[in-house]
Amino acid sequence: MRENHFSLQRKAYALLSFTAGVLLFTSCAQDGFDEETFSSSVTNTTLSSPSAGDISIEASTDNSKTVITWKVIYGAGGYICSVYDMSDPDAPVAVDDYENTLVDGCSLAVTREEDTNYKFTIRTAGNEELNNKEAETTTEVEFNSFTETYATIPDGSDLSEWFAQNPIPDEAIDEALCYDLEQGGNYTLSNDLDFGLKQVTLRTKSQSDHAKITYTGSSVSILTQTALTIKYVDFDCSASKAGMIELSETPDESIYSATGSGTYYNIMKSIVINGCNIDGINGNVIYDNKVAYCLETLLIKNCVIRHTSSSVASNNISFYFPGGFINDFEIESSTLWNAGDQDATYFVQYNNSGRSTRAGYDKNYVSYKNCTFYNIAKTGQMGNYSGFNGQSTSVWVMTNCIFVDCGNNQVCRRFVGGAINSSDATFLNNTYMFDGEFESTDGSVDNYDTSGTAIEEDPGFKDPTNGDFTVSGSAQLAKRTGDPRWLPEE
Repeated sequence: MRENHFSLQRKAYALLSFTAGVLLFTSCAQDGFDEETFSSSVTNTTLSSPSAGDISIEASTDNSKTVITWKVIYGAGGYICSVYDMSDPDAPVAVDDYENTLVDGCSLAVTREEDTNYKFTIRTAGNEELNNKEAETTTEVEFNSFTETYATIPDGSDLSEWFAQNPIPDEAIDEALCYDLEQGGNYTLSNDLDFGLKQVTLRTKSQSDHAKITYTGSSVSILTQTALTIKYVDFDCSASKAGMIELSETPDESIYSATGSGTYYNIMKSIVINGCNIDGINGNVIYDNKVAYCLETLLIKNCVIRHTSSSVASNNISFYFPGGFINDFEIESSTLWNAGDQDATYFVQYNNSGRSTRAGYDKNYVSYKNCTFYNIAKTGQMGNYSGFNGQSTSVWVMTNCIFVDCGNNQVCRRFVGGAINSSDATFLNNTYMFDGEFESTDGSVDNYDTSGTAIEEDPGFKDPTNGDFTVSGSAQLAKRTGDPRWLPEE
């Protein structure tokens, strides 16, 4: 894979003088300057700030930190530094409390988050002992932690046409290539877009100003049979009765193998949907086209998915794998709800033979964490995967979730497929409300959450019919359950 790198845009601005903050010490001797040279080479002058070209910004070896270094300014009394998370440009957030912080040295290291825009500012502080005044200008450097861009797709493009004219190179078979959509851009999809065995990341490089893809064909999908990542992109799928994402109907035989006791088309990689607002799902979010796939991992994170289930689709199963299964299915910090006039038979359905050991894995997983579900499979089932139920290889995790009018009042039972190995099940702080009542929490045969933590209180959604799931229930607020986007800031 390509190494993540930092794209830099540098600029200097004159800013008002800062008040120095917390004093931090980092010796400049590591930069080849002893303390005497650093402190005494310049006197009686107005200092300058380090230039943008003399500032280095790199990821640490484990990608957990951003390491910022700069050349020494002789005679300085330190450097007044700030580092901001610019995910919301109108409300920058100081990283690790670096805001107008006096740094007595030539480097600092701050926490690095994935796919984030940042800004670093530095002004040279004065030195009273040497009669040196602080710099009159502050240098600003903008950088980000996004994966390297392979190509940017112009605003207004029909993606099916653009990729037909700009084929994905074969190098994407071995390493994912990142295609950027323009911030705030509008795109269409008029025909199927099949990435085949090419690994693709499709993203907007902004967490707050997403590009939007509108499906204009009546039966179009994005198709793949390998790794696929979609980040910070909004979708309108309302014109299509097909799945938003489908696995290729004619997979390449190179991925067909018997890695366990069964034989599958093995996608030994991940499909990730992160930070997306998805509207107008008439049938499936993901569909395997009735092919015996084993998808290693599906991660839905920080998304809002609105189903508009209707009779235009052949079925309304959100995650539909009638041919195979997902070995590790995770939903985190997301909201899924149905505003359509048709109910779903199932929320998740796998082929009944699907199980980890049959595809070469030790365990299979279903995990929902900090999610909000509303009107999902109200008269149907949350899960149907009999190959998982009651097996010691199955791991179930459901924590801090809110379910309202879901799963025919049997959310827990169907989540674990109807049978459970209790040593591999974790339930915590979940709300299960159906038609104003609550699922039993007394540990009876029909109850599978025996944690004693289930919340029997109305979460008090503000306007669920119109997609506002702001929480007012005191118990949910105290435990901070459901999709975090609907909770007040701490």
